Amino acid sequence: MNNVKKYKFVSSVAIAIAVVLVIVVNVFVSVLNNKLPLKIDLTSNKMYELSDKTKEYLKNYDTPVDIYILAGESEQDGNIRTVLDKYAAANKNINVTNINMTSNPTFGKKYVTDGKSLQSNSVIVDGGDKFKTYTMTELYGVNAQTGQYTSLNVENKITSALKYVSSETQQKAYLIKGHNEIAVDGAKTKLESENFEVGEVNTLTDDIPSDANMLIVAKPTADFSKEEITKLDSYLQKGGNIQVYLDVDSKNLTNLYDYLKLSWGIGVSDNLVIETDTSKSVSLSGSSMSLVVPNVKSYEFTDSIIDNQRTLAYFPYSRLITQEFESNGDISVTPVLTSSEKAYTTSNYENVSKVGGEQDGEYPVSELSVDAKHASSVYVSGNTMLLTIDETTLTNNYGLANYDYFMNLTNFMIGNEESFTVDEKTLVNNVITLSDLGQTIIFAFVVIIIPITVLIIGLVIWIKRRNL
Repeated sequence: MNNVKKYKFVSSVAIAIAVVLVIVVNVFVSVLNNKLPLKIDLTSNKMYELSDKTKEYLKNYDTPVDIYILAGESEQDGNIRTVLDKYAAANKNINVTNINMTSNPTFGKKYVTDGKSLQSNSVIVDGGDKFKTYTMTELYGVNAQTGQYTSLNVENKITSALKYVSSETQQKAYLIKGHNEIAVDGAKTKLESENFEVGEVNTLTDDIPSDANMLIVAKPTADFSKEEITKLDSYLQKGGNIQVYLDVDSKNLTNLYDYLKLSWGIGVSDNLVIETDTSKSVSLSGSSMSLVVPNVKSYEFTDSIIDNQRTLAYFPYSRLITQEFESNGDISVTPVLTSSEKAYTTSNYENVSKVGGEQDGEYPVSELSVDAKHASSVYVSGNTMLLTIDETTLTNNYGLANYDYFMNLTNFMIGNEESFTVDEKTLVNNVITLSDLGQTIIFAFVVIIIPITVLIIGLVIWIKRRNL
């Protein structure tokens, strides 16, 4: 074989190998993309990435689960699908499937319960014996005034659903009644969405249920009897947990306040905390009211809210919560929410205006007391705002983190690691948008110009080699 023929032969083999390699790489990438979506999340808050909590939870998740998207692949919501694919990639027991309701009109029949209806892009999490369904709007936070999406709640909902379909027991929370407490329907809904069973107990007439993981006291205006205090203390000595939410008119609760102060180191002052820092407020559109944004102290259950730069808010005034001691034996007390350093306190309920002489400073408006010996805890808030403001305002209009904070706190207090809560993620538009002209130019360059250029270069090389 002369040098020319040898050169042509080697060139032909090289070209054939290159073509085969391109085909193999293309097939490999396609298969890999199906198994592990090759998409990079460049959003500032990693909107499409699963949190470390969820990733850790999925490592040992062994319940076979089908997640159905009620939409064809061309009609499905891209944001929702991107997050769901992360679950399938993280655990082999989770399978994501599109269901075209036009060709499968009766598919979702068994999932329609409690008057809920299934819509396009609804998502079903089916664990066999139990299931959860979510409409598309439940997987987003929506501004009720503009109708625009404000947050992506897919991980928040899906992780909760996975825990629900695989769990054999439920955590139980009870709302204490008998002291003119207020309704906290939003908090109740949030607890139920996180797989808690919620009940009520009148401590005046009934004993505290032995299965209570959490008791919640929401703005009582009548004092607890000494017999009720004994019930609460007995419950806490057995590893129970209580959250107490107070407000401006939570007065004359002598027995309750003495117990919180003497046994748990949390004092409730008659003074109000008045915030003057205008940067610490959220104005409600259509209302003259402004909500106060407290400082959130770093704690295991608050770090995710701080890291995601999410905002809590409460009513303009709060009762001053005092720290009677930092530690006393096995009991330790920690402020959780505080005012800014520009706040002041006053005992004048009729006129809260600053008249002079008030001491500015950072004041606690909520505290957590933990008993390490009995694995029990007490949380006291000087304001009911976390639970009582309209749920639409909290979760949608302003994207406030009140309910996520409430659930993080609740899960931390009961000490159940599997009961972690995933925060909502603010919807970030880090998407590159192009004009029609820009799209046309890129399409022409990628689809026409580059292939033709490569083809011409190939032809030129082939012609030159043929004429050697």
